Amino acid sequence: MIRTSSIFATLALALSLSANAQDNPLFWRGAIETDHRLLLKDDQEWAWNETRLDLTLEKRMQPLRIVGNAWFRHLGPSVVQSTSDLYHKDRISPWNIDMRELYAEVHGFISEKLDVKIGRQQFAWGTADRFNPTNNLNPHDLEDILDFGRVLGSDALSLQWHFSYQSSLQLAYIPRFQPASMPLGVFSGLFALPVELPLTVQPEYRDRLIMPQNNFSEGATLGMRLRSFAAGTDWSLSYVYGRDPLPLPVAISMGFDQSTGNPYLDATLVYARHHIIGADLAGSIGRVGIWAEMAVFIPESSLELSYHIPPHQLPVEMPEDEVILKKEAYAKYVIGCDYSFAGGSYLNIQYLRGFIHERGRDQLTDYLVIQMQRDFFYGRLAVTPLAGIINITDRKEIAGHYDWIYAPEVTYRGIDNLSVSLGGFFFGGQGNSIFSGMKNKHMLRLHVSASF
Repeated sequence: MIRTSSIFATLALALSLSANAQDNPLFWRGAIETDHRLLLKDDQEWAWNETRLDLTLEKRMQPLRIVGNAWFRHLGPSVVQSTSDLYHKDRISPWNIDMRELYAEVHGFISEKLDVKIGRQQFAWGTADRFNPTNNLNPHDLEDILDFGRVLGSDALSLQWHFSYQSSLQLAYIPRFQPASMPLGVFSGLFALPVELPLTVQPEYRDRLIMPQNNFSEGATLGMRLRSFAAGTDWSLSYVYGRDPLPLPVAISMGFDQSTGNPYLDATLVYARHHIIGADLAGSIGRVGIWAEMAVFIPESSLELSYHIPPHQLPVEMPEDEVILKKEAYAKYVIGCDYSFAGGSYLNIQYLRGFIHERGRDQLTDYLVIQMQRDFFYGRLAVTPLAGIINITDRKEIAGHYDWIYAPEVTYRGIDNLSVSLGGFFFGGQGNSIFSGMKNKHMLRLHVSASF
C-alpha cells in the first residue's frame, strides 16, 4: 500500500528545499480535497471515498528551479477480511502517496535559449479542454474514470529551444514504458475484454500482459513539438513515437482448471507501437474562444486476435480470427468553442471524434461534450444545470446507438479559498459503448476543496 521509495523521495525533496530557506524561500501551495459519491440504488453503497492532500513544493535558485508535487491520499473503505487484518492500519485505513511530479529545471542551460527539465514530469500538449488526442507522452490515469484528462507522471528528459518569445521547439525522451492505470471501484470492469460463449458455466477470465523490454529502444517514447503564435492564434505541430498505454488482445485460448473442471479463458495482450502526428490551434473570433486539435495515428504493424480451443473438448465454436488493429492511419480530433455571456453565464461545447480506448477507422465514434454554468452573487454561487457527454456509436441508427452522462452541480464559493460542490452523475442510453457499463450506477457527489 505504501511505497517506501515514494516516502523517501518526498522527505528528501522537503529537506533539500528547506535548506537555506532564509536566503532562497521555499514556495509551497496545495489543497485539501474530499470527494464522496453515493450510489442511488437500493443498497446505497458508497461508490467513491477519497481524502487528498495535494501538495506542491518549489525552490528557485536561478537559473535552477526544483518542483515536486505529491498526493497524500486516503482512498476507499477498509479492506479487512479477517481478524489478523485488524493489526494492520494500512488495511483498516488504506492510504498511499502518489508522486505526480518531481523534476529539476534549468533556464538557459549552456545557451540562453535552451531550457532543460529532468525528472518526473507531466506534459500538457494540445489546446482542447481535457480531451487532447495530441497529448500522448504520459499514460492515462484512469483510476477515477470520471476525472477526464488526467495523466500519470513520467520520468523524462525535456529540452526546449526558444527561437523567440513566442516560438519554441521541445524535445522529450521517456526511457521506460509505463502503462495506463485502470478504473477503480464500481467502474473497474469498463475495459474488460468482452468474450461471450454459449456455455452454461461462464469461463473464468485470465490474462497475461506482454510488456515491452525495459531497454533503450523497446520501452522508450520520443516526442517533438514546434509551438508558435501568429495572427492572434496559438498553434503547434507535434510528433510522438510511442506505445498505446492501453493493451490490445492478440490471443485467446480456452482451457480447463484441473482442480474444479471449470473452463477458463486465457488472453494475451500487448501494447501497440504508433507514430503520432499532431496539430492544434487556439484563438478567438470576437468574444468566442475557439480551438481545434487533431492527431493522426499510424500503427507500426497490424495486430490480429487469434482464438484457440483444444479439439473435442467443447461443442462450441470459438469466434474466427480477426484483425483488431490495421496498419493504416486513422485520425482523432476535437473542435470546440466557449463563450462568456453578460450576467455571469458560461458555455463550453466540444465535438470529439475518437475516445482514448478507440483505435482504427472503424472503431472511432462521436462525442458531444457540453457545459453550461451560471454564476450568482458575484461568483459566490455557481450553478451548472447542463453538463455531460453524449456518445453516438452509429451515425446511421442514432436512436438505438447512443449513451450519455449527465453531471449537474451546484458550487458555493462564499469563503475565500473554499469550494463546496454538490452534484451527481447520471447515465443512460441505448448503445453498446464503454459508457454502457455505467448504466444504472447513478450517484450523488459531494466535493470540498480548501486551497492554500
